[in-house]
Amino acid sequence: MKSVHVNQLGYRPGDVKKAIIPAKSEGFCVLRMLDEESVFEGTAGGVVEYTPGGERVRVADFSSVAEKGRYVLCAGGKRSFPFTIQEHPYHALRAALLEFFHYQKCGTDLECGLWSHPACHTTLATVHGTDEKRDVSGGWHDAGDYGRYIVPAAKAVADLLLAHELSPNPDAHLPGVVWFELEWMLKMQDPSGGVHHKVSCHRFNALEAMPHEEQEELVIAPVSAVATAVFAAVTAMASRFYPDKARELLSAAGRAWDWCAANPDARPFKNPEDISTGGYGSTGDKDARFWAACELYVATGEKCFHDFLKAGEIYTGLGWSNVGTYGIAAYLYRARDASDLQLTARMKDALLTVCKKILHAYTTDPYGVSLGDDYRWGSNMIVANNAATFLLARPFTKQAIDLNQAALEHLHYLLGRNPLSQIYVTGFGENPPKQPHHRPSAAKGQPVPGMVVGGPNKLTHQDPALKAHCTGNPPAKSYVDHKHSFSSNEVTIYWNSALYFLIAVLGL
Repeated sequence: MKSVHVNQLGYRPGDVKKAIIPAKSEGFCVLRMLDEESVFEGTAGGVVEYTPGGERVRVADFSSVAEKGRYVLCAGGKRSFPFTIQEHPYHALRAALLEFFHYQKCGTDLECGLWSHPACHTTLATVHGTDEKRDVSGGWHDAGDYGRYIVPAAKAVADLLLAHELSPNPDAHLPGVVWFELEWMLKMQDPSGGVHHKVSCHRFNALEAMPHEEQEELVIAPVSAVATAVFAAVTAMASRFYPDKARELLSAAGRAWDWCAANPDARPFKNPEDISTGGYGSTGDKDARFWAACELYVATGEKCFHDFLKAGEIYTGLGWSNVGTYGIAAYLYRARDASDLQLTARMKDALLTVCKKILHAYTTDPYGVSLGDDYRWGSNMIVANNAATFLLARPFTKQAIDLNQAALEHLHYLLGRNPLSQIYVTGFGENPPKQPHHRPSAAKGQPVPGMVVGGPNKLTHQDPALKAHCTGNPPAKSYVDHKHSFSSNEVTIYWNSALYFLIAVLGL
């Protein structure tokens, strides 16, 4: 294992450039790989006791190295993985993160090299508890399995569309990528206006099975309030990106909102007893309704949605299970002249309160991230989401800390400057995941490129592979690159979308 940690994809010439080195190594140097010549020698900062990684480290700043080239950083006789300095070190990564959604397509013949396959999951699906059959083909496989779930789909779509809206250099083809998922989501709406929670088989199939090899019955899970509310939010949001589809999207969003209004006390979703695929349940749906009201008000200007917001609480969060910050972003960025001063102030305060909490954790972490010791399932998504919070808060604060830089430091962590020197995206850098928990990758013995894995998870008891390899490890090192480690090495559409948002909004 490396003990000198850098961003293995590299840095732009003018970037702040930092590495993490062992505490015993005060001095360090940067070597040009072309000729092994030293181009910089420096003294690292003071010793930091880093409890989440069970280690003592120093921060080595080599920002003055700006000449383009390929380098390694050396400290105490140890070398980092190689890295580059160039103008656009992340362009290929950004493209691959978005291309991942092509690999996840369901219901269509897929041409993607080694992982190509004929159309999958094209049979009619059975509405749970009935004999009714429906066509719900299409959309993206959610993760390492082949289920399709409305709740995480809404987060992924929101990340991508919001990134497209806020990026200084948006990818022109992104709306077409996202529409493939939205078309499927529209099929999941019941005539009542409610939205079915998911469609999958009754249980997960073998890890080595390709999508078209999953032939078991498809089952449409019952309507849920949280799925209906996030569906209302994301279809209302999407209406401004697809003018020719705006009427259809807003009609669907309105019917979903009406269902929510008619079912204020709907029970949280729970898997039926005969279904054991991903639950994506929630203890409540108030944050989802808040997001929906924000998006519907922005899209329609109707007073009823504004009244709902002014009378209610403010919610925050950018995960699939807490989505309030998407609503705040919609209102603060889009309502503008139609906004209410008091409501605007409350939303800004809520966003900045979260931002301040994340910043405190960031400023005390030598690796430049904001998790403290709370490494949980999907910790890499939380890293990217926290960075996204910084970027969304930029217009509303005079914070002395550079929020752009804080977000960029989080990116460095995900790309190798972490206690394991692990790049957490397949196919990139010197030390990427090679055995992700992802069925097409397992079936072909080679990982699909551009997939974000979950990352360190201190709750090893949930995962036999993680337990076998990481029991006793400190939180930041509780990760194993093993195809059976579903809680540290699986992939999902909403982890990719979170990292894509970070890179796109930074303009990288």
